[in-house]
Amino acid sequence: MNTYIARLFLAIVLLLLILAGIAISQVGQIKDQFSLIAVSILWLCSTWLAIKKPQHANLGVLLFLLSWAVFPLLSFIAQYILGWSADPLLLQIDQMLWQGHTLAAYFQYEQHPVWADVISACYFFFYLLIVASVIYYALQRKTQAGKSFFNGLITLYSIGFIGYLLFPAAGPAFTILPQHGGGGVISQWVTATVNQGVTGMDVFPSLHTAISIFIVGFLIQTGHRKIGIALIPIVTGTVFATIFLRYHYGVDILFGLALSAIQLKISQRQLQAPSSNGST
Repeated sequence: MNTYIARLFLAIVLLLLILAGIAISQVGQIKDQFSLIAVSILWLCSTWLAIKKPQHANLGVLLFLLSWAVFPLLSFIAQYILGWSADPLLLQIDQMLWQGHTLAAYFQYEQHPVWADVISACYFFFYLLIVASVIYYALQRKTQAGKSFFNGLITLYSIGFIGYLLFPAAGPAFTILPQHGGGGVISQWVTATVNQGVTGMDVFPSLHTAISIFIVGFLIQTGHRKIGIALIPIVTGTVFATIFLRYHYGVDILFGLALSAIQLKISQRQLQAPSSNGST
């Protein structure tokens, strides 16, 4: 695990914990305080490992767990700390890019239940993809491929969290294009499940886009070409679902695409470079 990537990520998460702590101390319930304490303990363990044993094979896995653990706390930051929303700005950019409308406005998933179910399944597949890939590369965490994977994954989460803080937005589904509960059985279940975990600030950039494309590209880079190619249609559906279900603006997707392309280029160089204890 790259030392600088790990420390940057831990610094960003510390800022999130401080902001969430301020909010929870004022309005949070006991269970929220316990959640904050639990995530803080995980942060302390990760920080200790990053300082004392920066090349420890489990550091990348620990940072990934921390990235998911801190997510629920973002809702407190969005609701009680941040005093503005980037939704109007992102909408304005989308209108300039897509002929006067946000990209999601061109699709009505409620009118196509079968298609909505397929795309919603692709959206939910993102979580299975990332968990499976983390487990796989965790088993290879001492190899150059394992190190490069977690370098890339944690870099994307770091940039994502920075974007969330600088441009906090809820997305079209919770502002100008509310979901109406239609679609198929799967789409209704997926949207209901996802909506329960919405934070109000996790839109720009689209990590669904950046991370899913990065994982598929990285699989191809590390010799799993057939698996990577087989996943391309599903991941394409994942990216499209972020617009189809109105969770993202078009500009979020474009930025996510750019992030994944840049990170894959960096990962390719890391995979081709000789192993180094200080920087990989």
